[in-house]
Amino acid sequence: MTERGIIEHPELLKLGESLPPGDPHGVSVHLPTWEDTLGWASRDRRVLDTMVTGYPRFFIPRVVERLAERLLEHFTQTHDHTSNIDLKDKHALIVSTAHHALMCRQFFRQKVDHTSKQETTFPILIAHWNGTITFLREHEDLPQVKNETTPLGQEDIFLLPYPVDMFPVAKAFWQHTGFGISSRRATYWMDSAPFLHPSSQAPPPPFSPSETTTALSAIRTRLANCYSTPSLPVADKDVFLYPTGMSSIAAVSAAVKSLASPQLTGKRQPSVALFGFLYVDTLKLLSTLLGFQFKLFPFSTPLSSLEQSLESKELVIDLLVTEFPGNPLLQSPDLVRLWELSRRFEFALVVDDTVGGTGANVNVLGRCDAVVSSLTKMVSGGCDVMGGCAVLNPSSERYEQLWEELTGSRPDRNSATDLEGEEMQQSGETDGIGDRRAGKRDSGYAEEEPTLASSAKEPYTKSPSQRTITIKNETKQETERSWFPTDITSMDHNSLDFIHRVRKASSNAEWIVQTLLHPHSSVQEVYYPKGSSTEAIYEQFRVKPTSSDSTPAAGDEDHEGGYGYLVSIKFQTPAKARAFYDALDVAKGPSLGTNFTLCCAYTLLAHYRELEWAAEFGVVEDLVRISVGLEEKGWLGERVGRALEAAGRCEA
Repeated sequence: MTERGIIEHPELLKLGESLPPGDPHGVSVHLPTWEDTLGWASRDRRVLDTMVTGYPRFFIPRVVERLAERLLEHFTQTHDHTSNIDLKDKHALIVSTAHHALMCRQFFRQKVDHTSKQETTFPILIAHWNGTITFLREHEDLPQVKNETTPLGQEDIFLLPYPVDMFPVAKAFWQHTGFGISSRRATYWMDSAPFLHPSSQAPPPPFSPSETTTALSAIRTRLANCYSTPSLPVADKDVFLYPTGMSSIAAVSAAVKSLASPQLTGKRQPSVALFGFLYVDTLKLLSTLLGFQFKLFPFSTPLSSLEQSLESKELVIDLLVTEFPGNPLLQSPDLVRLWELSRRFEFALVVDDTVGGTGANVNVLGRCDAVVSSLTKMVSGGCDVMGGCAVLNPSSERYEQLWEELTGSRPDRNSATDLEGEEMQQSGETDGIGDRRAGKRDSGYAEEEPTLASSAKEPYTKSPSQRTITIKNETKQETERSWFPTDITSMDHNSLDFIHRVRKASSNAEWIVQTLLHPHSSVQEVYYPKGSSTEAIYEQFRVKPTSSDSTPAAGDEDHEGGYGYLVSIKFQTPAKARAFYDALDVAKGPSLGTNFTLCCAYTLLAHYRELEWAAEFGVVEDLVRISVGLEEKGWLGERVGRALEAAGRCEA
C-alpha cells in the first residue's frame, strides 16, 4: 500500500521550494545541500531570496507579510489625519488575540533602545473585518470586545507596528511564542475581507461553525483515547488545543507561574529547571517572555545531585520541563525519579513528548502533571498545518488548579466531556477579551534575551528583571478561537490515522538503524532510543498491548509503540557528514514528523549562533538528523545506502 503524503521523487525538488511541493501552507522548505543549510543559517541572500516559504515560526509566511503591508497602508489612508500615529518606515506583526498583542507590546517596550534620543512608541491596531481599525496608543488598554455577533473566522486581528530596524526583535517574538497568525487566516483575509476587495463579492467562507466544532471535538477525543489507560482514563475535557506547539508550552507554563505567584510576592522570582538539552525556543519563551529564572541541567546531571540541591534549598523551583525522549540525541530522562522529586519538593513537572509520538509510542502522562506536544509533527504528518496540545494528568494533585487556570472555570470530575463552553465559543458566544474570573496573571518579563550557558558542566542560572506587567488570563474560548477554522479541519483530517503512521515510521527508522547505520564504518555514533544507554527507561513508558487487545498479526507494527521515527547520526568526520547529507536523495529542511522522510543539519538550523554551547551538550555542528517517513523499506534502503557509500568514499 502506498501511504499518502510521501514525495516519490525528492531529488527533483529545488532549493527554497515548499515542502510539501507546491503547497502554499507547507511548514518546511527544501535545503538540498549542506551549503544551502549554512546559507539559510547565516542569512545568505543567495538562499533567502529563493525561499518560497519556511518553517512558520522561523520564517514569517509571505502572505502574512503582504497582509500586514495592506493593513498598514489601509490604516494610513483612512486614519492618517486623526490618529497621529506615524507608520513611516514601520513593519508590523499580526497576532490573533488581545492577550498576545499585549505580550508583544510589552516585549517591544523592553527591547527598544532606551539610549536613543528619538522616542519609540508601540501602538496596537485592531483590524475589524469591515475595514475599520481601532488604534490604541502606547499606554491605552484594550477595550472589552464582544464576539457574540462575529462570524467564525472573521474575528478581529491585532497589528503591532514596529520600526524596521527592530525586525530581529519582532522575529524573536514571532519565533519563540508561536503566537503569530497562520497563513490560512492571512489568506482568508487577503481573499475575502470586503474592504480589501471593494469591487467584488467575497466568496463564502470555506468552513462552518458546526464543522469546526465537530473537528475540534474529534481531535480532542482522538488524543484523549491515545493517552488513556485502564488505570488512568483521560477525558476529552483534559485535552487543550492550541494553534502551535509553542503556544501550548506557553499556556501551561503561564498557568504554573500564575499558581506560584501569590506565594512568591516579595520573596523570589518564579523559577524553572530545564532538564536535558531542550529546544532553544522553549528556553527563551520561559525566560524572556514569561519571566522565569531558569537553570539548565545537562542530561548527564545525576538525579542524586539534583535531589541534594533541592533538599538543601540551594535549588528552589516551581516548574521542571523536560522532553521524552530528547531532541536530537534521543535520551530518555528518568521520569519516575523526577516525578517523585516533584511531589516531594512541590514543583510542577511538564513533559514535551512530541518526539515520543504524542502518546502513540510512549505514554508518560501518569508521571507528570501535564504533557505538551506539537501536533504539527506526526499527528498531522502532512507538513501543512500547525497545532499544539496540552493534556492534564487527572491523577495529579495540581489537576484542578491547572484546569481552572487554563479554562477560567472549575472542573467537574464527574463529567466525561464538560465542554459546553466550546459550542458557545464556536457560535461566537464568548466572553470576549475579559477574564471569566476575577484573578489576574502576573507575567514577569525578563529584561534581556537569555545568554546560553558557557559551560554545560554546571547548572546555569539566569535571573530576569523585576519589571512585570499584569495581563488578564486568556480564556480557553479565546485560545481555541485563535486557531483558524481551516487549520482545525486540516488537522482533523490529517490526524485520523496518526497512530498507524507514527508506528510505521518508527518501524522504518528502527530497520534503518539496525540494518544500515550501525554496521557502517563511516558512522561514529547513532542516537536512537533502542540500543541507547536509556533504553530501559524508554521501555518503561513504551505503549504495550493490553490484555483486552486481540492477538496481533505477524508484522503488525501498529499493535504497540515503537522506538520512534527520529534518528540522529554522528559521522567519523565532518566531511563524511556533509557527503552523506548532500548525497541523500530525500526532502531536506526544518521540522520533523512528516509523512515523507525529512533530513536536516540540525545544529546549524537550531543553534547556529551558539555552536560551541550546543557542542558541550554533545550536539555537534555536523550532526545529521533524519525524520524517517512512511516510504517502503526498499525505497528508503536504496537512498540511505547510496548516501552511506558517498560518506565512505570521502577520505577527509
